[in-house]
Amino acid sequence: MHHDQINAPTSENYLYQARKLLQANPTEAFDIFIKSKDRLSGFTDFLSSVQFMKKIPKEVRDKRAMADLKVAFIGNCTLTYLSQAVSIGLSPRISCQTFEGTFDLWAVDLIAPDSDLVQFNPDIVVLYLSAFGLTRGGTRLDQPPVEQITDALRSFASRHQTPFVIVLPEPLPDGTGGDSDGDIWYRTASQEIIWAAKNALGDRAVILDPVPTLLTLKDEWSSSRMWDNAKLPLPPNACIALGRRLSQMIENMTYPSVKVIAVDCDDTLWGGVVGEDGVAGLALSPFDQGAGHLRFQRLLKEAARKGLLLVAVSKNDMENVVDVFEQRTEMILSMDDFSLLKVNWQPKSQNLLEAANELGLGIDSFLFIDDSPFERGEVQAAFPEILVADLPESADDYATFISGLGILERPIVTEEDTKRTELYRQEVQRQSELKSGVSLDDFLSGLQLEVRAKPIDENNLARVTQLVSKTNQFNLTTPRYTREELSHLANDQDVYAYCYDVSDRLGDAGLTGVMIASPDGSQTYRIDTLLMSCRVMGRTVENAMFEHVRQWLVARGHKQLRGEYIPTKKNKPVADILPGLGFSRESTTEDRLLYLAHLDQPFDNPFAKITEAEN
Repeated sequence: MHHDQINAPTSENYLYQARKLLQANPTEAFDIFIKSKDRLSGFTDFLSSVQFMKKIPKEVRDKRAMADLKVAFIGNCTLTYLSQAVSIGLSPRISCQTFEGTFDLWAVDLIAPDSDLVQFNPDIVVLYLSAFGLTRGGTRLDQPPVEQITDALRSFASRHQTPFVIVLPEPLPDGTGGDSDGDIWYRTASQEIIWAAKNALGDRAVILDPVPTLLTLKDEWSSSRMWDNAKLPLPPNACIALGRRLSQMIENMTYPSVKVIAVDCDDTLWGGVVGEDGVAGLALSPFDQGAGHLRFQRLLKEAARKGLLLVAVSKNDMENVVDVFEQRTEMILSMDDFSLLKVNWQPKSQNLLEAANELGLGIDSFLFIDDSPFERGEVQAAFPEILVADLPESADDYATFISGLGILERPIVTEEDTKRTELYRQEVQRQSELKSGVSLDDFLSGLQLEVRAKPIDENNLARVTQLVSKTNQFNLTTPRYTREELSHLANDQDVYAYCYDVSDRLGDAGLTGVMIASPDGSQTYRIDTLLMSCRVMGRTVENAMFEHVRQWLVARGHKQLRGEYIPTKKNKPVADILPGLGFSRESTTEDRLLYLAHLDQPFDNPFAKITEAEN
C-alpha cells in the first residue's frame, strides 16, 4: 500500500470532504482527493470525480505536477470513459491533457498532415480498435483492415516520433474460447493487429491486451447493448478499469515513480530463516511452498532486466546470504542481479538511506518489500515518502500482488536500461575507491575519463527523450520535451544538440548527458537544456560538455554563451555549476539566475578526454 493511502478517508466520505473544502482551500481538497482516488468504487463515484477534477484550478494541479503529458485517444468506438479514467488514474506528478478523435476516423487522424490529432501534438497515442467496431457490432466477421492499419500508422510514424499504445480488441460476447468462427476471428485479429503495429512502429508500439484487466471485474464486462446504444466497446465500469490499467502503463512509459526495489531475504526471497534453518533447510522447491518465492524471484529478475535496480536489505550475516546464492541452485536471482547488498544488523531504514546515498537516487524512488509488518512499519515511519508494499501473508500471492501494483512494468526499454544494474555497480565501486584515502584529484586523474560527444539523432533519440523526461537533480532548467520536439531541435542546423557517452577504466556508463543550445543574438548562444544522469555526477563530465560546446561555437564565429539556472526542489546539485565554470552573473529574478560566459578561453577540463563520436 502506498503511504498516501494510510489514514485516507473512506470511499463513502472522501468526495464529500473534498467538495466541502473546494472553495475555501482547493489545495487541501485536491490532496484529499489524490490520497483517496484509488478507493473509487462504482460509476457514480467516477462521474463525481470527473466533475470534481474539472473544478480544481490549474495552478493547484500544476504545483503537484513535475511534468506535462498530452495523451490522444483514437479508434472505432466511444473513448470518453477511457480517456477520463486515464486522467484520473495518473499520478498527480503528471499534469495530463487529453484528446479524443472523432468516432471511427482514426485512419484520417493518422494520415492527414493537418488533422486535429496532429495539431494536438500528443506525447502518446492510444489506438483502440474494438472487436464490435471491426465486426459491425458483431454481425460480420470481416478480416481486420491490416493494410489500412499498417499504412496509417506508418504514415504518422514517418512524420512524428510519438510512441503508441495499441489496445487489442476485446473478445466477442458469443466467444467460448474454442474453435467457433468468432473465437478464431478474435485470435487472428489480435495477432494481425500486433503484426501491423510492430511492422509500422517498431519499438514505439506498446501492446495492451485488455483481457487480464477484464477478468478482474466481478460484474459482466461484455455488453452488446452498450455498443448498440452508445458505441461503447465495454460497459462503463469495464471502460474505467481498462482506463486505470492504461494510466499505469502510460506512467511507466513516461515518468515511472520507482527506480529501486529494496527487498528482504528471509521469508521473502526464500522460505525460512537461513540463520536458523540453514542453507539446505530453506523452502526453494518449485513443487511445494517454495514455488511462491521462486515466482516472486522471477518477477524481480525481469524487473532488473528492464532497468530497475535491486537492493537486498536483510538483517543477517553476509556469509549466510552469500551461501544461499552460491549453494542453492534453485535460486532464480543471482548476486549479479543486485546493485547493492545491505546485509547487516542495523535498522533497515538506515540501510535504505545508505543505499540511496550510494546509488545517488532519491529515497522516494524506492519500493520496499518485506514480509515483516514490523520492518515495514519501521521504514514507513522513518521515510513516509517510500512506497512500502503491504505484502499478503502467503508467499504464493507475492508475485501477483506486486505485479498488480502496476509499477514494475517498463513498456519501452532502451539499451541503457538493460545495462543499468552493472552501471550502478560500477559506480558503487568508484565511490568505494574514492573513500580509500586518495585525494579527489588523484582519483579523477587515475579514472581515465572519456566523454564522447555525438549529435542527437534517430539512433539515440529514445534514450535522450528518456533522460529529458526523468532527470531532476543534475538539470539546469528542467525542460520536458517530447521525442518529436527533440527531433525538431536536433534537425535544426543552427542548434547545438548533442548527447554524451561517458566511460572510464571501470566501465562504460553509456549515454548519460544532454546539452542543447540555441542562438540568442548575432554572436551569442543560450543553453536551453543541460542535464546529466546522476550516476556520473562528481566526475567533472560537465566540464568536458562545456568545452565541447565552446569549441563548436567558436568554430562558427560565436563569442558568448548564456546560461540560466531555474531552481526546483531537486536540482540544487547544479546551483553552482555555471559560476564554478567561470560564468558571470547577469541578472537574478524571483525564479531564475542568468549567467554569461565569454568563449575566448577554454573551460577548465583537467580530467576528461573529449572525442567526437563517429556517426
